[in-house]
Amino acid sequence: MIRSAQPITQDSFKKGLVTGSDILNGERSQSPNSMNVKWTFDDSITKRLGSSTMNTTILAGTAGWAMFDFGATNLRWLVVAHGTGISASTNLGVTFSSIATTRTQSYQYLTRSKNVLIATSDAYDQPLYWSGSGGTFAIALAVGSAPACKYAINYQGFLILLNSATRPRGFHYADEALQLTSAWPDFFEIPSSADDEVTCSFILSKRLYVSTRYRLYRVTFVGGNPDWSYLEIKDWGYVPRTVKKITLKDGEVVVGLDWSRRLRIFDGSDDLIGSDNIENNNGLNEFAMEKISFAGSGLIVSHAEVDRNEQEYRLNVAIGSASSETTHAIVLNGRTLAKYPYSNQLFQATVMAESAGRNYLMACDRSGRIHVLNSGNRDITVAINDVYDSPYLYNQLPGTVSKSQKMDLFFTPTSSGTLIFQERRDFSSVFSEVKSRINLVSTNSLTQIKHSVDIPSTQNIYQYRISSSSNTANPWELTRVDYYLNNMGIGKGAL
Repeated sequence: MIRSAQPITQDSFKKGLVTGSDILNGERSQSPNSMNVKWTFDDSITKRLGSSTMNTTILAGTAGWAMFDFGATNLRWLVVAHGTGISASTNLGVTFSSIATTRTQSYQYLTRSKNVLIATSDAYDQPLYWSGSGGTFAIALAVGSAPACKYAINYQGFLILLNSATRPRGFHYADEALQLTSAWPDFFEIPSSADDEVTCSFILSKRLYVSTRYRLYRVTFVGGNPDWSYLEIKDWGYVPRTVKKITLKDGEVVVGLDWSRRLRIFDGSDDLIGSDNIENNNGLNEFAMEKISFAGSGLIVSHAEVDRNEQEYRLNVAIGSASSETTHAIVLNGRTLAKYPYSNQLFQATVMAESAGRNYLMACDRSGRIHVLNSGNRDITVAINDVYDSPYLYNQLPGTVSKSQKMDLFFTPTSSGTLIFQERRDFSSVFSEVKSRINLVSTNSLTQIKHSVDIPSTQNIYQYRISSSSNTANPWELTRVDYYLNNMGIGKGAL
């Protein structure tokens, strides 16, 4: 159980997509098949927004090795690693200035330590630092002494470099006041097996945690000799670039992908798996955690960011055995605890960036284009194909025969576009041809838009589908569904 004002358990994560085989026990807030729709904090279901491209001149080389939002004196920089370089933009990616040109084409890791940007990499490139001054280049960190490491983090006045080229479990540290010139003599190794390595670190509730591939440790500064103490607290570890802090039901936790393709939620003491109901392939939805690729780069291409505007943890993953770049996102809503998938998420990196006092969820694809997410009604120029399948509907028990009469659907007055309503009965694997076209027109004269569908039929089980691919400025938002039926007793309709 995760501790918060409202305790969180495995059963808390029931809303949204459910890919389990127990499809007859679905609730109103669940769907056995949904794509590109989301469950909002007020229990409505809506089509997601798309993305808009910012730059007309694409970044050189394979792009998106890292993104970071860096604040300097009177400036806010969107920093992006691409090809063998790193570039920075003060206008959310419209134009860029180069700040480094000698990096290896591999994942870079960008962080802040005492007012400077620190850059490290998977390829053990020389760590760099940059002050954020326009027209300047990043400089090598403590030349000849700072170890070439994969990861960096600032904690309690120390710059900590983790996983060095010679010590994959190495924990190197220097006073942040001396980080640029220190001889970096101080280090120790996280105690684990010889084949283990540090994969990430994070701070939660003022405490430092270091994850290896197989273990999770709490590391504490104690001073004296030794300076640090460490304690193994979990026998699992996180995948790099997937760990983010988010507030779930009033409690701050970290969420990340573990090496068994599960979402692990950790509050500093206890943990639970938050992906139980989306792990298995039910044959209905193109997303399932077990479909995340182990092939090629495998889990390493996965990356996450928290959308502070929507309070969502958004994990981009590669679906399919041959996928070598991200294809889908699975979103965990911090307010509703619902999970829902998005398709066409071909992004190499994402970051929450600030500009003119507003926050934007930004992404970079491999081709070097910078995008604002949750913006517009299309994925750049591609229509968003959305689908929502209802849970299986029946009167009390699946063995009860019912005569359907009609269904009333209610939408917000800002909804617009043409929706397709389809149906199927009694476990049929095929939905009907178009049962009804729902034409929605935004209005200021109504508080809700109501649409009724006549469904005169007899069956044990009924299911409906709503879909659209229209390029409307205002996506549809479904707030309520009423299903009218008469009980005809126990028996068999078409079942």
